[in-house]
Amino acid sequence: MATHPEYPGASSKKDRHGKERWRYRGKGRDGKEVSLPGQPGDEAFEQAYQAATLGTSATVSMLPGKIVPQSFMHAYTMLKASPEWLALDSKTQSYNVLQIETFLAAQVDPAHELTWRDVPMKMMTHKHVRAFLKPYHVNVSASKAKHLLVGMRKLIGVAILEEWIELDPTSSYKITIPPTDGFKAWPREYRERFEAHHKVGTSARTAYALAMWLGNRRGDIANLRWDQLVEEEVELAGGVVEKITAFDFRQRKNAKRTGGKEMFLKVTKALADALAPLDRSKGGTVLLSAYGEAYSEKGLGNRMRNWCEQAGIPAGYTLHGLRKSLGVHLAENGASARQIQDVLGHSSMKESDKYIEAANRKRTATDALSVIEKQEAERAARPKLVVVR
Repeated sequence: MATHPEYPGASSKKDRHGKERWRYRGKGRDGKEVSLPGQPGDEAFEQAYQAATLGTSATVSMLPGKIVPQSFMHAYTMLKASPEWLALDSKTQSYNVLQIETFLAAQVDPAHELTWRDVPMKMMTHKHVRAFLKPYHVNVSASKAKHLLVGMRKLIGVAILEEWIELDPTSSYKITIPPTDGFKAWPREYRERFEAHHKVGTSARTAYALAMWLGNRRGDIANLRWDQLVEEEVELAGGVVEKITAFDFRQRKNAKRTGGKEMFLKVTKALADALAPLDRSKGGTVLLSAYGEAYSEKGLGNRMRNWCEQAGIPAGYTLHGLRKSLGVHLAENGASARQIQDVLGHSSMKESDKYIEAANRKRTATDALSVIEKQEAERAARPKLVVVR
């Protein structure tokens, strides 16, 4: 039997399964014995112990599914029923579920079984936040800690909205993620290598061409359909009317929330040549597997990795990298930020401006050094003065 110095009258013993069980026994012969849930330091243990010492009962009303009221699990249940959550696309929902459920399953204290799932939200402190996030921040990555923090804040947002708490206990925890270049744009050498290995008419070449010349995301490429290929007359600058073959579709990103951004993308000659041998008589998706089936978004990403390996493309070059390649190509050939935004489907010109800034930086730096190079060449060509004494 074990006792605890901070909880007079409380003692524990192991049950037949080897689990430690705590109880409180009142003073005197007639002192009642009360079971205490959890372990010393747990919120439920504290409430039961205080009630036992006062001679009252400590009952916690549970919601359906054994959910503690105003707990993190309660907030999670409400979050998943909210219009904001339902408006998220399935990929974003799945990612948030991973972060939130990682947090809910974590133990509040490694020495005890209580997890954050059943903790009332008002009990969380800044110290708790640091204790949970710091191991991820230090031992995994700042990015992982940031994503977990975002998940926690979604639950805390529910609690504040429902007036369970007034202040955000995560507000003092700051995470700075080092800037990166993100997805790699494909150099021309690698594009030519891929094209040489995967011939026109293959699934690999079709996926590559759709990503490179439409510049859209993997999910849009996988789900692009033949019935979205249209011909329309478009009035161009200067009043010239041209008949355009284009893909007219809505992006899948934010489809639930906003319907997805509407895209109208001309089929360039390079893309037209890649699509020419494909059978479009049966309709359906443009991109099909060897079994005649559409690719899932994840399946297409995995398959693209295999196609790149087959062509000798180094790891790290992806379908999304081809999207970036088109943005770079447009910027280096003088496209405006608005034009890049309308081709790639960015929600604002902030992302498109990055392509312009990078292209201008390369261009101006090259021009500046070319001036120096020219001056040095002219100086070297001048005849050297010889002093005659």
